[in-house]
Amino acid sequence: MYAERSGTAAFTLRRGSAGADRGGRGTHKAGRKSLKLSIKGPRWIRLLAHPVTKTLLALLIIALVAGGWIFIDLYNHYSRLIDARLNGSIFAHPSILFAAPEQIYTGEKITLEAIAEHLRRAGYNRNSASPVGIYSLRGNQLTIQPGPEAFVSPEPVQVQFQGGQISAINDPTTGLQLSSYALEPEVLTSLYDTRGVKRQLLHYHDLPPELVDAVLATEDQYFFQHGAIDYPRVLAAAWRDLRSGRKEQGASTLAMQVARNFFLTPKKQFRRKLEEMLIAYELEDRFTKQQIFTLYANEVYEGQHGTYQIRGFGEAARAYFGVSVRHLSLPECALLAGLLHGPSLDNPYRHPKRAVARRNFVLKMMHRDGFISRAREQEAAAQPLKLAPLYRESGDAPYFVDMVQDQLAHTVPRRELLSQSFHIYTTLDPDLQRFAVQAVQDGLQAVNARLAQRARRERLRRVRTRHGWRWLHPKPEVAQAALIALDPHTGDIRALVGGSNYAISQLNHILASRPTGSIFKPFVYAVAMNTAIDGSPQVFTEMSTLMDQRTVFPGGYSPTNFRNEYMGQVTVRQALEHSLNNATISLAMQVGLGKIAALAKAAGIRGLEATPAMAIGSYDASPWEMAQAYTLFANAGVLVQPRMIYQVENAQRQVILRNGVKSQALLDPRTAFLVDDLMESVVNHGTGAGLRAMGLTQPIAGKTGTSHDGWFAGFTNTLECVVWVGLDDYHNLNIQGAHSALPIWGEFMKQALAQPAYSNVQPFQPPAGVVAATLDKASLRLVTPLCPSSDSRVDYFIAGTQPTQGCGVNAVTKLPGAIVNGFRALFGQHPAKPPAPAPAAAAAPPPAMTSPSTQAAIPASASAPKKKKKGFWGKVFGGIFGGGKKKPHE
Repeated sequence: MYAERSGTAAFTLRRGSAGADRGGRGTHKAGRKSLKLSIKGPRWIRLLAHPVTKTLLALLIIALVAGGWIFIDLYNHYSRLIDARLNGSIFAHPSILFAAPEQIYTGEKITLEAIAEHLRRAGYNRNSASPVGIYSLRGNQLTIQPGPEAFVSPEPVQVQFQGGQISAINDPTTGLQLSSYALEPEVLTSLYDTRGVKRQLLHYHDLPPELVDAVLATEDQYFFQHGAIDYPRVLAAAWRDLRSGRKEQGASTLAMQVARNFFLTPKKQFRRKLEEMLIAYELEDRFTKQQIFTLYANEVYEGQHGTYQIRGFGEAARAYFGVSVRHLSLPECALLAGLLHGPSLDNPYRHPKRAVARRNFVLKMMHRDGFISRAREQEAAAQPLKLAPLYRESGDAPYFVDMVQDQLAHTVPRRELLSQSFHIYTTLDPDLQRFAVQAVQDGLQAVNARLAQRARRERLRRVRTRHGWRWLHPKPEVAQAALIALDPHTGDIRALVGGSNYAISQLNHILASRPTGSIFKPFVYAVAMNTAIDGSPQVFTEMSTLMDQRTVFPGGYSPTNFRNEYMGQVTVRQALEHSLNNATISLAMQVGLGKIAALAKAAGIRGLEATPAMAIGSYDASPWEMAQAYTLFANAGVLVQPRMIYQVENAQRQVILRNGVKSQALLDPRTAFLVDDLMESVVNHGTGAGLRAMGLTQPIAGKTGTSHDGWFAGFTNTLECVVWVGLDDYHNLNIQGAHSALPIWGEFMKQALAQPAYSNVQPFQPPAGVVAATLDKASLRLVTPLCPSSDSRVDYFIAGTQPTQGCGVNAVTKLPGAIVNGFRALFGQHPAKPPAPAPAAAAAPPPAMTSPSTQAAIPASASAPKKKKKGFWGKVFGGIFGGGKKKPHE
């Protein structure tokens, strides 16, 4: 035996006595070695020296080395991932759509606060720099200074207020007094990407401090103090999870949430949590706390709004409250922070009580963490919810936005439109858009109520089938509607609603073609009125007569009037007032179907043929086409193409597209005015008289239409509007346009015409070459003191076609007034008060003549008598009543 000592430990090596190998190798008796290790010393050394411990230590070292290698590999992997994700622009910069600039006027009834609010929505700051502009308030004076990115003139203005209205608008640089001024257009919406995500990008300085505090109080109180991971919070959350036996506490910091939202899936698993931590470390190493918070504020999910996701506080502020994020109040900040917990669960539109409770909880947490006082918490908690209209269809105008994108597709690729910050200045008026949405919703509610009532009545009917009799239970149909309003002189679209609810159906009914019904008839009457100009052998005027009776037209076509009622002989005016089908077709056959079709096609109504059915609107056209076509009448015979976009600027604010007014003269102004006058009669006395019952007293020209669907098209000198109501399945609505489309038109126009920009409604003025004549309704002749009837009206004529015969005894025309009055005095009648003189034409009319159609309407017995020599009694009466020689110029 031999031994070797090293320190305090003795390692003894013994060989077995069962024989020693003479070659110097110790062997077991059975041919095996026997080795015994003896360790002496402290216990922990003996444990470390134990084979099992050594094995475990080796495995641990291997695991640490492998883990370190994996960590470094993952760190590099996520570093590359972050580089790829955050390379260049972190977010796609969607294009922004702006509404039309709003005009303010001297004398307009509007408050200083209302204009200041408009400027804030448009991006102006008060007393602080903004690329759009700044404004300042001093007493009753508002100073507006546009910035370098302003759309309007860069010149500043000062607006003075007194007595609740604008008293003066001044240019401080020149001292000039202005009658009006265009305010910066407010943001209408931003385009959203193909994933249905919509956001408005923010910088950290755009976020109100109260919104930052609300997020910190609910999501990560010590975000600005700790690193990538809040270890005490993680340990506390782990302990709570362990005690409850299930995963309850996430303990994710804002940096970890940014890591999850940008780079990972929302699926909860242990590996994802490690990945969140790794990416959070990377983010904390690369960015400042403010930059990380900005990433969070732009990416956070705030719910679903209609057809798109709301991402970021910028879009959430506009979607829920209709304001810029910079102008959020404390309760609004708390609500947006509260929505982070569960945007669907706490949706303020669907669950307002739950949303208020969550908001108030956020306020309580803000007070707990010292961000607000107890008094401010209680004051904010007492505030009611003040939300923007549901889905903000009014502000966003989704059908309008879709059409704008379709138009821009020919100029700007969609990929660039959704990734680069183009500025698109549109023609939409946000106020009119809101009025239009509300009018459509209210009108459809009334129409659907009628449809439901009709369905209930039909349930009482039994039908016989091959299986016997059964009760019929039809499902009530649901109507759709479309409304388009535009400036008839420029074509600028001011409001556009393409359906009842964009979130349910994206079908844009503005572009859907349906039978136009009687709103097509003005084109028939336009060609008829134009016969006085185009040299037609037969001339028609407003008082020409037509026969309204059941008629079979060429091809066996035999239409009926509404309720199968006929009026017999009527004037042209009456035929349009009461929308008489047979009289209108008869007129169309006389003036030429080809001429009518040519005019309609030139006005943009393409899908029709020159048949008798065309005259009463049996062919299809879209509300867009009819709105364009009606500018022909509203704009003195000049057709104007609808316009949705003023101009487009790229990210460098360079103008890449500018749209001017596109117009074409198609109709003589005299003819257009006569059609306007006829359509004004429709509103005053005919099928459109319901507008007067609604309180619309302004000069309005319009026409109802009823085919499968209901229509109303009409205009003033300031605004034109077309409304369609129908069913998507193409079934017959079976409700007159006067009871379906007209109420929507009326409610919209009542609101629109109250706005200063559209309130200056003027009567339709006859152009040069049009004369007025006061006619007796019974005889259709000029009113004279001898007319047996006192019922008269003023009609307009193209100079040279006005009637020349008067009514009265023997239909004598041009009788001296003294003779007429003498007869009346002789027979006990007081002289009639002469009618007010008709407006004179600007140009002297040619010699009077009677149109063939007028002549045909006058009975033969009413022709003027031949001139006779005066008898005795004639001389006597002539002397008594002034019939002798006239004195020169009394």
